[in-house]
Amino acid sequence: MHVNAPLMQADQYLHALQGYWWPFCRLMAVFSMAPLFNHKAMSKHVRILLALMTTAAVGAALPAAPDIAPLSAQGVLTALAEVSFGLTLGLTLQLVFTVFSVVGEVVSAQMGMSMARYNDPVNGVSSSSIIYQLYFVLLAFLFLSIDGHLLILSVLFKSFSHWPVASGLNYSSYTTFIKAIAWVFSAAVLLTLPIVFCMVLVQFCFGLLNRISPSMNLFSLGFPITILVGLLCIYMTIPNLPEHYLQLTRELLDNIGLMMQDGPGV
Repeated sequence: MHVNAPLMQADQYLHALQGYWWPFCRLMAVFSMAPLFNHKAMSKHVRILLALMTTAAVGAALPAAPDIAPLSAQGVLTALAEVSFGLTLGLTLQLVFTVFSVVGEVVSAQMGMSMARYNDPVNGVSSSSIIYQLYFVLLAFLFLSIDGHLLILSVLFKSFSHWPVASGLNYSSYTTFIKAIAWVFSAAVLLTLPIVFCMVLVQFCFGLLNRISPSMNLFSLGFPITILVGLLCIYMTIPNLPEHYLQLTRELLDNIGLMMQDGPGV
């Protein structure tokens, strides 16, 4: 080699960084949708920095990426495929929080507290019920107590083995994701059934009182009692929240496992 020849050309640097570009696309998409990572309290700059740090930490241990020019048409399609799979994986990880979001909305509607809403930092300009905010705070503590952030990183690392870079999109894996969305509604219905039954029973009793004594002002008497009964039901069901959360998390991980088993890298 000539004495004045450079040790490494610019194209060699780009080729070395190329193996980190595809994992960064997937990681950034997951952090944009994963629970707690997508919270508005975590700015975009923090998410980008976190994705860069994670990519630099695990990039060398990932399977070798194919030699694709990032600026070519195939490179753009590969980046879009990585973002698509990352968004799907992030939405799947978010499903447990979505279950309790539905639970909070249903319970708030039954208690008559649907009008007590304020800006939701998770969904931006949309509004969220106060009951869901209570569940969200408890879920955030449970998520951190079981090292959910490390679990997300573990799922991400394994996804590159089951779903390598430039492996294309798999129809069966997205079918599993669609079925998991149906599981969200069924789980939410099962969790809200006891509270909804109690609230319907209270409203049925006030309906009978209205027939027996039409002069009774049910608006001034019914709303406070309905809210108190709803709060009592929430108080009685909250001790079982960690057990339900762990059970739903296990089912969620099983669904993610099925989605990865259908990947082309298996």
